[in-house]
Amino acid sequence: MIFKTNEKVPADLLSSLRESVGWNRMEKELSNPNLTSYCHIVAYEENELIGFIDCVSNGVTDAYIQDLMVRPEYQGKGIGTKLMNMMIDHLKGNHIYMISVLFDESLKSFYEKFGFYTMLSGQMETYRSE
Repeated sequence: MIFKTNEKVPADLLSSLRESVGWNRMEKELSNPNLTSYCHIVAYEENELIGFIDCVSNGVTDAYIQDLMVRPEYQGKGIGTKLMNMMIDHLKGNHIYMISVLFDESLKSFYEKFGFYTMLSGQMETYRSE
């Protein structure tokens, strides 16, 4: 297994990974040249994209981890934990003050093991993507 940081990921591969975990593909959005991230880390098994984590940040005070995904057939093997630890280490190494993540209630224990605690938050989806 190979992990790479900030390597360009083709939109179709990322869309396929999103679909494998039950999310919408968002291929059009992922192909948009305006899309940027502060940091993303990918996991490959041979040439197959099996894991991904992304982070947006202002580069100083705050970072938001998003889109942690691992292909279902590779889940439960520590890949998501490895991606999360790599991202947290990267952000701490860049002296980011506050790291946030939104998660489903069913994943609370997973995120708590990294030190995240629950806060009141809000989110709005402004349109549906394919």
